[in-house]
Amino acid sequence: MQYEICYLIGATKEASLESIKTQIEAIIKAEGGVFLEKEVIEKRKLAYQIKHESHGFYLARRFDLEEKEKLQEINKKINLYPEVLRFILSRAEDLPELKTKEERIQKSQDESIRLVSQERRTKETLSARKEVPSQKPQSSMEKSKGDEDIDTQLKELLNI
Repeated sequence: MQYEICYLIGATKEASLESIKTQIEAIIKAEGGVFLEKEVIEKRKLAYQIKHESHGFYLARRFDLEEKEKLQEINKKINLYPEVLRFILSRAEDLPELKTKEERIQKSQDESIRLVSQERRTKETLSARKEVPSQKPQSSMEKSKGDEDIDTQLKELLNI
């Protein structure tokens, strides 16, 4: 079954980031995990301080693991690892595809362009369907010919 690990390392540990990554990978590989190629690393500002860290690196990686029971061992070992501030293990089938920040930005830009072009096509279609000439609306002060006829008929009937 495929799982994803997402963990947080403090920004002050940037120099030892590679060694921390290899140690986490070693923990998972020791329990029979096989990593997939895609890896996402992002430096972000934290919503609140964790162990006096206000910035950190989020790392996400997917791996295959045959025995579900091994997750408990992985969980225990990573909990004891002091360099990892927070982490979460989850089944990958419940999650969207892993994408880097650049890929997410590109996808949102593509989506915006698609929506704008779709909106333009819709407006063009609607304007092509409207072939009725626009009429100038009557003001309340102007009387049409029909209104004047009605007024004269009322005067005649009421003998005014």
